[in-house]
Amino acid sequence: MIRQACFDRFLCRVFSDGANSEWVLKGGTGMLARIPSTRATLDVDLYRNGFTLDQALEDLKRLAAVDLGDYFRFVYHSHVDAVEGQAQPYTDGYRVTFIPYLGTTKLHSFHVDLAIGAGVTAPIETTAPANRLHLPRLVTTDYRLYPIVDQIADKVCATMATYNGAPSSREKDLVDLVVIATTYPLNAASLAAAIDTERRRRRLDLFTHFTIPTAWGPSYTKMARTIPACANYQAIDAATALAQRLLNPVLKGDLAEETWDPIKLTWKGVDARSDDI
Repeated sequence: MIRQACFDRFLCRVFSDGANSEWVLKGGTGMLARIPSTRATLDVDLYRNGFTLDQALEDLKRLAAVDLGDYFRFVYHSHVDAVEGQAQPYTDGYRVTFIPYLGTTKLHSFHVDLAIGAGVTAPIETTAPANRLHLPRLVTTDYRLYPIVDQIADKVCATMATYNGAPSSREKDLVDLVVIATTYPLNAASLAAAIDTERRRRRLDLFTHFTIPTAWGPSYTKMARTIPACANYQAIDAATALAQRLLNPVLKGDLAEETWDPIKLTWKGVDARSDDI
């Protein structure tokens, strides 16, 4: 809870430019801002449009130093080049360390994964985070969230890609896909455009069927066990089948403007047959 409050006070500074902000929240922190019961995360993922990496870093330092009268301070400590990873290997980034203080008390440091060059295919969602602790008299700001369809596209393509010949190890991506499938309505055309754009950025061959690496299972089950949205999908096979139910009709090009129903777990207007899975 302390880390959650700390992240929120930091992000209120990041987005304190309001309508003029070009910052976007990604990753697990962005997921938590939409769906509070999803998996916890230890880092903040931020994307900045229109700046070089060094310009983005300087702007982040500027915003972190904003005084919101809440007795929090966020002191820049250091940064290193982000190692090219599985999330979005075509982007440039820094891993930035900040040290937070509450009054004179030093809190645990945290990392910001800062990226440029990602781009989005759908409108940014500006909203108050669903996981915010409602503390009176504090200055708060809405977050700018990476579009949910682009977040799905990142996870789908990261799962389907290989890395120096090795499959993805990010079993948490399947956790997130299950959480989204059971909680979030989606537009098929927007999702198809996002996945195709991300696939082209990664230079992946066209694929029409979502699969996971054969070694996945133990880590997924461990993470899913603690997440309410995954209660009926703690087995890797059940989780994969749900993800395929969501994704395969989109990947095959069978849909247009249909909407995903997270309650019925089907595309509206689509007969959920086994051959779609």
